[in-house]
Amino acid sequence: MKVSLEKVAHGETEVIIRYTEMTDSLRSLINLVAGQAEKILGRNEEGQRFILISEILYFESVDGRVYAYTASDVLQVAQTLKELTKIYPDSFFRCSKSMLLNILRIAHFKSQAYGRIEARLDNGEKIIISRKYAGALRQLLAEGVQDENEMAENF
Repeated sequence: MKVSLEKVAHGETEVIIRYTEMTDSLRSLINLVAGQAEKILGRNEEGQRFILISEILYFESVDGRVYAYTASDVLQVAQTLKELTKIYPDSFFRCSKSMLLNILRIAHFKSQAYGRIEARLDNGEKIIISRKYAGALRQLLAEGVQDENEMAENF
């Protein structure tokens, strides 16, 4: 993807997106630029409410039910982990069989014994990424670094 920026002296800020195929990541970008934050419906003992995807630290499957964990709340959601992976491929990463981690909420990584990775979230919580999924995370991080380098070259 090529990114071009142009500073104008006057007028309204404008974003033009040229694409050959509409993808999920492009839809996410459009929603972000348009200010339409993605939400998911969750419920707890107080009732149902919408949660911003950006607020969710991780999803976890417990006894066949999926829960969304935020910094201050835990809410049950209707989707399965598999469905959530397909809906939010750019935001969430499967870090174990029963958990999806919001990669945008990770503050630090630390290597652990036996090929595992400890991820410290921006709220201070520690999550262990199992050996089975650690390699995929390393690849995802390497791709992110390449994308950042390409963007820096274009500026």
